[in-house]
Amino acid sequence: MASIKDPVAAHNLRMWERLARVGMMYTRPRGRPPRTRAGMRRFMDPRGRLKGVRLDGARVLGLAAGGGWDPVIFAKLGAATTVFDISPTQLKTVRDLARRERVTLRTVRGNMKDLSVFADGSFDVVWHCHSLVFVDDAPRVLHEAARVLAPGGTYLMSTMHPTTLRLYNTFTGTGWSPKLPYFSDQPMPYVNEWDATWTYGRLEVVAPTLEWGHRFETIVNSLAEARVVVDGLWEFSPGRPDPRPEPGSEAHLDTLFPAFIEVRGRKLPLP
Repeated sequence: MASIKDPVAAHNLRMWERLARVGMMYTRPRGRPPRTRAGMRRFMDPRGRLKGVRLDGARVLGLAAGGGWDPVIFAKLGAATTVFDISPTQLKTVRDLARRERVTLRTVRGNMKDLSVFADGSFDVVWHCHSLVFVDDAPRVLHEAARVLAPGGTYLMSTMHPTTLRLYNTFTGTGWSPKLPYFSDQPMPYVNEWDATWTYGRLEVVAPTLEWGHRFETIVNSLAEARVVVDGLWEFSPGRPDPRPEPGSEAHLDTLFPAFIEVRGRKLPLP
């Protein structure tokens, strides 16, 4: 399997298994979606990026989407849903959730750099949340996602904002000092053990994942090369801003710079 031969994927697999086994945020279902179809769509897609996209009967790929509600909601909305993820624990989590919710979906384990298990044009929607940051070769992943997307299909991706990622945990007392120059393609260095610590409530786990802040030009140009036209690009920080964030905290930084970007694209028909 490519994930074993690829040192970046192998390292991040070990880290994600460490996080998933303790139920860290992003590795398990959170909350409970409403029962109505409209409510489920809002729960999964709160900013309405898939508005107007038909899901009933659609072929959906949840790319690196193990562990959460999204694939199960796609299945509940009538989509033929496939989940692709590198983590066996997160795939088991989503299978167990699907069983409890009495829906059927397919799970496939692998490295998102290599989607050769899927034929060209296999999916009408590729849903790709918060995982591009964990790969070193973003163009390869984006080309693969575009290849398996059917002409006329929709690709929706979210990932860490390339500027803000360089600033977390670098507060000097008066401002932030980027870990890397914006144009560097190196992985983010860790400034201390706390910088490599994931927290969720009282849960704390040291898991120094390898992360890259891929630039907008890399993402948009890679999609364009693969005949995916970007028709939406957004920058945002989730949730309500803390009115009095602790200076230098992530909450403070997220009021000044967006935490995430979202990119939506449509696959051009074949000439």
